[in-house]
Amino acid sequence: MKKSYTIYLLPLAICFVACGNEKPSDGLKNIENFYYPLSDLQEGRVYEYEPLGDKRHPPVYWYYKSITQDGKGYLLGTSYGPTFAPDQFVREEQVDNGMLLNDFLIYETDAEGKSQPIKAEIEAANVFPFKVKPLGSVLLTSLHWRPLGDTSSITLVRNRQYDSDTSFTYQGKQVEAVKFNTRELVDQEEVGHLELEFGGTEIYGENLGLVYFRKDIDGEQRIEYQLKATYSMEEFEAKFKQKLELEGL
Repeated sequence: MKKSYTIYLLPLAICFVACGNEKPSDGLKNIENFYYPLSDLQEGRVYEYEPLGDKRHPPVYWYYKSITQDGKGYLLGTSYGPTFAPDQFVREEQVDNGMLLNDFLIYETDAEGKSQPIKAEIEAANVFPFKVKPLGSVLLTSLHWRPLGDTSSITLVRNRQYDSDTSFTYQGKQVEAVKFNTRELVDQEEVGHLELEFGGTEIYGENLGLVYFRKDIDGEQRIEYQLKATYSMEEFEAKFKQKLELEGL
């Protein structure tokens, strides 16, 4: 029997300091400020995403922390499901024109009930641009891994393209935002291929980062989330009475 995978792969980033202003001559819009505020993440912060529409989907939590190693800037992120056990870990590296994916781990439970990390092989590492124009270049992210105790392999391919400026209401306040269109393919290969392809939307709020995302699985199923709140680790532990395992951090 084939396993079913739901990948809540949220993008992560580290912004470089010397990012210039928008240059009208090249027609590109500078959207660095619409990504996560890295200067506020040096101590780490938890982002809580709540489901919209189908409430059977659980909330999603990401813990982000920015670091510097060997003169390079990174953002590390661990995601957690409803039991607050880690299920993904991502490391993003700062580059001159945006971010690249350095590491991706997915956690699965082995036969003894223990969580085990599986490291994916990254084939295309593009994640998010800092300068864009409407319906311009498409960024490609591609990676694959082998599930525990399984002869199959999973490949995830994502195309991301800037669409337009927009706005978003976060905690009752209107914030400036940018909208991206996405196209994703999840391919499980064993003897043949079991493919799932779907479109979607992402919205990034100024000085917030990702505030909304939607995946249109088919004509009837939709996965839709929005940012509910962010917390310091102390605030999170006090509110949820849980202590997060900081995998890979």
